[in-house]
Amino acid sequence: MSEFWALDVETANTDLSSICQIGMVQFRDGELVDSWSSLVNPGSYFDPYNISIHGITETDVAGAPVFRDVFATLTECLSGAVLVHHGHFDRTAFARCYDRFQLNPIDCAWLDNTKVVRRTWSEFSQRGYGLKSLAKHFGIELDHHDALSDANAAAEIMVRAIAHSGKTIEEWLEAVRYRITNPDNPKDVRRDGEVDAPFFGEKIVFTGALAVKRSTAADVAQKLGFDVQNGVNKQTTFLCVGIQDTALLNGYEKSSKHRKAEALAEAGHEISFLSEDDFWSIAKAHDTGEV
Repeated sequence: MSEFWALDVETANTDLSSICQIGMVQFRDGELVDSWSSLVNPGSYFDPYNISIHGITETDVAGAPVFRDVFATLTECLSGAVLVHHGHFDRTAFARCYDRFQLNPIDCAWLDNTKVVRRTWSEFSQRGYGLKSLAKHFGIELDHHDALSDANAAAEIMVRAIAHSGKTIEEWLEAVRYRITNPDNPKDVRRDGEVDAPFFGEKIVFTGALAVKRSTAADVAQKLGFDVQNGVNKQTTFLCVGIQDTALLNGYEKSSKHRKAEALAEAGHEISFLSEDDFWSIAKAHDTGEV
């Protein structure tokens, strides 16, 4: 029997603890068996931009419960369950609310649906795996940014992924831990950082010759929480620099990645530069099990 809950939240502003709506559905063997949703009073202001996305206003939530008030219901439904969410937003919002209201986290297994989708269908491995585009592709009815509708769409996509891949929901909990491989490009080392790791949200690029295979370093970076990129861009926050082979640098002292990162840093972007020794010291300090 395959059983899971899927969840979505909306927030009042950029503070992710400002949850103003929660929607969740329970599926068993591919069928909807339960659902629950509620407006939530975030106890915070409503940003006009957020209102333009979901349409929820301060007036709408004036008599709604705060997160602490719905926590017992959430715990009763979700304890011990696999909880599907689409992207890191919802899980991070719950974590922020746990901290804000001093609540013990619900004991459930979070499963990011974007990671499942990217490993199930090759056409979505690098792009096109947003909830709206997937719902359109699969013909799933969606009132986007209504939390209950978004949760149901995420669940419907998960049902399709289970059927297409032949993996159970429990098998997917393990499968998403492994990197997406690109057999057509062995130099592709892109990884999604592990959510609960200390550097989640940071993006790292490797350049130069390393003491280990680039893919091995990328695997360690993923365990540390880094998203690993192939090239430097405005989202890059760390550059790890190995030994520079001057014979390959076309007359430059530094690689093109290194030079681009320095140019971005000079333009005001926050980029930290690490030697390979620095990187392994970080890995050792955070005990990834690789050093």
